[in-house]
Order: sequence, then structure tokens, then C-alpha cells
Amino acid sequence: MIEHTSETNNAGQDWARERLRNFLDDHHSLPIYRFALIAGVSRITIASFLSGKEVMRITLTKIAKAMNISLEKLKQPISDQEYIELRQEEKA
Repeated sequence: MIEHTSETNNAGQDWARERLRNFLDDHHSLPIYRFALIAGVSRITIASFLSGKEVMRITLTKIAKAMNISLEKLKQPISDQEYIELRQEEKA
């Protein structure tokens, strides 16, 4: 049986993927394997997710928890305000 995935879910995972990339870029001392350990998933799962594969909701939940944000926020695009705050943190 083929599972149907909605475009909304795919878009949410795309935004989650970008948030995770930004998070890892901002935390230079946190390589993928260490983040995977903190999140409680395999590094292969994280690498596969970053390369475009879809993951289960529980994996997204673990990623969000490791990033210290909600699942809903993980699946949303970065707002202008968040972007400004991230840039200010980089300068500090």
C-alpha cells in the first residue's frame, strides 16, 4: 500500500530541513553525529533528512526537541524577526 503524503507535510519537512541546516551552521562545534546523538536518532537519519528524504513525525519531534523549539515552529519558515535575531547573535 502506498502512503499518501500531502504537499503541506512535504513543505513542512522542507522548512524543517532548512531550519536544521541553519541551526547546524550557527553551531559550528556541533557536527551532525553529535546533534544526532543529542536528538536520539541515527546520524544516517539526520544525513538522509538533510539530503531530502522524508522522515517520520517522531523524528521531527526529536529534532525539534534537540533544537529547543516546538514541532510547529520547526515546520514553519523562519520569520523576518527570527532572521534579524539570528544575525544579531552571530555578531555578538
